[in-house]
Amino acid sequence: MTTQAYPVKEIAKNTYEIDEFDCASIFLLVGEEKALVIDTGSGIGDLKGAISKITKKPLILVLTHGHGDHVGGLGWFDEYYMNSDDLGKYTWMEGLESRKHYAKIIADREGKKYDYDIDKDILPWPVGSNPKHLNLEDGQKFDLGGRVVTAFHCPGHTPGSMVFLDTQSRILFSGDSCNCNMLLGSKPDDPTFTSIERALKALKRIYDMGEEYDRNFNQHHDFRPFGEPLEENVLPNIIRCCEDLVRGNYVEELMPGLFPGMPERTVVRSGSVFVTYVKEGIKEPKLI
Repeated sequence: MTTQAYPVKEIAKNTYEIDEFDCASIFLLVGEEKALVIDTGSGIGDLKGAISKITKKPLILVLTHGHGDHVGGLGWFDEYYMNSDDLGKYTWMEGLESRKHYAKIIADREGKKYDYDIDKDILPWPVGSNPKHLNLEDGQKFDLGGRVVTAFHCPGHTPGSMVFLDTQSRILFSGDSCNCNMLLGSKPDDPTFTSIERALKALKRIYDMGEEYDRNFNQHHDFRPFGEPLEENVLPNIIRCCEDLVRGNYVEELMPGLFPGMPERTVVRSGSVFVTYVKEGIKEPKLI
């Protein structure tokens, strides 16, 4: 039996942050009839078993985007909602060795001893696993029974990135669309490309919804304490960085690659936020 020893915190009534050993956060929102699972992490351990200790209600799985540290546990679910703009673009990240490699990088970086074993707790997806994809659309609502959660498209980190607004807890679950370490460095010829200009428009839209939420939880807690939201200035600072890039009024900095062995990257900063970019990916390509 694989580990179920994830740290868990109740961040609001019937609302839980599940820590996948610093690799990613998974959120569980429990309604009167159903429960919503936001992301599956890298696929370490028995996530469904851990969730069953909190609730036995039927689960709806939604994915913020298609990266491997958010879909790695997908193989243990029957179906999932994900925006089709990310479908099939990151499948290499779902592989067993990729998931093990990522978990080892995080463990080495954090220098902690975690309650899991890479070889025993990061396993191939079950034989015959073929979770059914259901498209996740902008404005789509999930009625959990006395609790409705709405999905909004927020392209940037990936073309199909989504955020989720829960009006009951007044929490925005922003995936990787709102990280202090904001990765927006794709190029126009890349199938995963989203321009800074387009990302800025989406981020402003989410910011303008601010009267509907009091707290913003992203899907990694390396820039916030576990169980605590992002600081309120994070989203405005990301927007400021993107605005400076679009206007051409910015100071370029070089930073080491995100992980060991990766090349240096160019960033702009505002407060605690730094946004990775490439110059050719700033403006939206013009149609001829």
